[in-house]
Amino acid sequence: MLDQRLRLLLETIRRLIRREAKGNLSNLLRKIHPADIAHLIKYLSSAEGKWMFNLIENPHSAATVLREVEQETQISLLEGLDEVRTSQVLQEMPADDAADIIGGMTEEKADKVLQLMQRKESKEVEDLLSYEEDTAGRIMTPHYFALHEDVTAREAITKLQEAAEAEMVFYIYVVDNRQHLVGIVSLRKLIITYAATPLKNIMVSDIISVHTYTAQEDAAKRVAKYNLLAIPVVDEQNKMAGIITVDDVIDVIREEATEDIYKMAGTSGEELLEKSAWKIAGIRMPWLFITLLGTFISGSILKYHSATLKDVISVVFFLPLVMALGGNVGNQSQTIIVRGLATGRIDPLAVGKIIFRQIKVGLIMGLLAGVLVGFGISFFSFSKAMGFAVGFSIFISIAISAIVGTVTPLLFRKMNIDPAVAAGPFITNFNDVFGILFYLGFVTAMMKYLV
Repeated sequence: MLDQRLRLLLETIRRLIRREAKGNLSNLLRKIHPADIAHLIKYLSSAEGKWMFNLIENPHSAATVLREVEQETQISLLEGLDEVRTSQVLQEMPADDAADIIGGMTEEKADKVLQLMQRKESKEVEDLLSYEEDTAGRIMTPHYFALHEDVTAREAITKLQEAAEAEMVFYIYVVDNRQHLVGIVSLRKLIITYAATPLKNIMVSDIISVHTYTAQEDAAKRVAKYNLLAIPVVDEQNKMAGIITVDDVIDVIREEATEDIYKMAGTSGEELLEKSAWKIAGIRMPWLFITLLGTFISGSILKYHSATLKDVISVVFFLPLVMALGGNVGNQSQTIIVRGLATGRIDPLAVGKIIFRQIKVGLIMGLLAGVLVGFGISFFSFSKAMGFAVGFSIFISIAISAIVGTVTPLLFRKMNIDPAVAAGPFITNFNDVFGILFYLGFVTAMMKYLV
């Protein structure tokens, strides 16, 4: 949403872009906060956004704008800059953010940009790019504040005042002679401690940390679980490699949530970066084939029971009802499980309790819906046998759908497959096929009572 001030700015910017008034727009952008510029870019077309971004003269301001927009927008905006200008902007960003952007470039452009960046910034970015994507090592910042365990509180405060490059100093990390992480001291603890006290006497030695190869999602969960402002990242020898700050954690949580939503819809965030309609169709086609397969199976079941459908035409009336109720409950269950696993609120080790609870929920909902539908069909002059057949089919369909919607994401997690994959067309197709199969099979078995 835009307030009145931003709406006026947006109208002015669009008017200046149409007139190609570069000087006027450049002067205006110098007066607008970078966060507001980033917000306004969302309401501009891709071409307008590139044109405006190219007019931001201060590389630091351009870098701030870039940090405030989505990754697909970052890539789009940088397409309007040459390699020299791109390198100037990226070296004004924290190394972890720059590495994230450069990692999305083509290899040729990434190499050129890294060569043009200052050696120190380029080295930091290259070090981060050496870690696998979506790991703690890839998103950490190498700028942290660490001191030897024998340093006194007075000396620590002095060194802290002199630290210019350390990003967001929330904690002081304490290391030994071998640079191993041995403790953490909060700023509050440091300030209230007697000046001559060494850090090893006041540090917390029960350290909450992650390794460089830890999945970024797991690192974010740990920060959220323990309410940390930053978490240290260590290598295999327990030496400090960097820290992940809370702002990076927020980005990870948002990114993972968005990725799960795309997977549950049977697509991928990659299509936002694609310009080719053919490539976008290629991203979606695998899930479309799964849906087509489910449809063919459902059609085969209908054909197999064609005699039943011919003899008792009213069976067809309630087929969509059985499928819809079962599918809805299945989607509810899988959404709860997938989101619970993503946020860490569900312990994958306590699967027995989770499955048992969902079975009870499915049975209760299936019983209530089945009884309600069964009595409704009987009341509206179909037949008691038809009411029982439809009602019992709904009861079974809902109960099974609840179990499948619960078990499948947990099973995928056990197999080290993203549970969100199970939440898309996979579960939907299974519920539809099972609903049709059981309903028509049960009705066929009751034919002598229905004809």
